[in-house]
Amino acid sequence: MEHKSSCETRGRCFAVILLGAIAFAQTAPAMPPSDTNPPSPVSAGEPETRRNKVHLSDQALQAIFLNGVKLGAQKAARSAVVTSCMLSGWYNADGTVQVVQLVKGSGLPMVDQACMQGMIGQRLEGIAPGASGGRTYYSIRWLFDRKAEEEDDRQRPKTQADPLIPQLPADGAIHPLPGYPADALAQRAHGICKMHITVSATGAVSSIEITQSTGSSLDEACKEVIYKSVFVPATDGKEPVSGTTDVAILWRLPRL
Repeated sequence: MEHKSSCETRGRCFAVILLGAIAFAQTAPAMPPSDTNPPSPVSAGEPETRRNKVHLSDQALQAIFLNGVKLGAQKAARSAVVTSCMLSGWYNADGTVQVVQLVKGSGLPMVDQACMQGMIGQRLEGIAPGASGGRTYYSIRWLFDRKAEEEDDRQRPKTQADPLIPQLPADGAIHPLPGYPADALAQRAHGICKMHITVSATGAVSSIEITQSTGSSLDEACKEVIYKSVFVPATDGKEPVSGTTDVAILWRLPRL
């Protein structure tokens, strides 16, 4: 699925293309904990070819695309012609993406945040009946210069998770997804908690920085679930090393 637009800013035309690519989607219990470096995804085709896989709805793609147009208008990627990011997302039984991890950065912090913000809370389609949730990978390509589109199509590299980024395992504290803390539920607290996490070479979480707060005790609930998680550590070549990653958790009040 592709979306395109352009805008004029001081005479320069920005074109933004969002290209969704599903690597694979499985329920977490069936996925080996070590299988966190997904195969290279393929470009998503027409909607008819996506219906047999877990995928973002057309409405969700449009929402992310509009976020990209805003990025272009703000010149967030002035120094870049084209860039991409890759996300790992955990979804619940109704397909809502509740946890997002950035597994390959764009090199531009504002673009990375736009990727995470665009994915968190979106509804996935194609969930198997009776599924309790799972994990999927999604890559987003941002093209900020229309003239570079043809050249980028020729040179576009295969998207893979960055080995220098530690990754949440498929089976662990995030699956099943964390339950709503009773005290926060009583207070009707909700929101998105974003964290910048440092992980040691052994996979243990050594520090957590809250980069977007819910303004409630849900921040501590986010920290608790992350501290309980044993990450697959980053690797430099074949050796595990310390690394950092960004994770967002959505707390949406259940419908009464």
